[in-house]
Amino acid sequence: MIAFHSGYYIKKIVEESRLTQEDYAKRLDTTPKNLSLIIRGEQSLSIDIAMKLSGMIGTSVNYWLNLQNAYDTLIAEFKSEEELAQERKVFEY
Repeated sequence: MIAFHSGYYIKKIVEESRLTQEDYAKRLDTTPKNLSLIIRGEQSLSIDIAMKLSGMIGTSVNYWLNLQNAYDTLIAEFKSEEELAQERKVFEY
């Protein structure tokens, strides 16, 4: 399975808008650094940003929150599987 952070989709929207990330950040009433962190997948999408995105591009807030939730859930499952694999190795010894 592949997990895409909501920032992946935001990056595409910013690119298609032909605005800079800084200009887009201003329109979202956030800092360029915050938007950059979201786009790089280093920060989760907040409800506030989800609301502003939905207002700007005509999607629902739930659309963005569901994308973030799906990503977070999948990452948690990956980590859990890795931890279980480690535990199995310990018990094999």
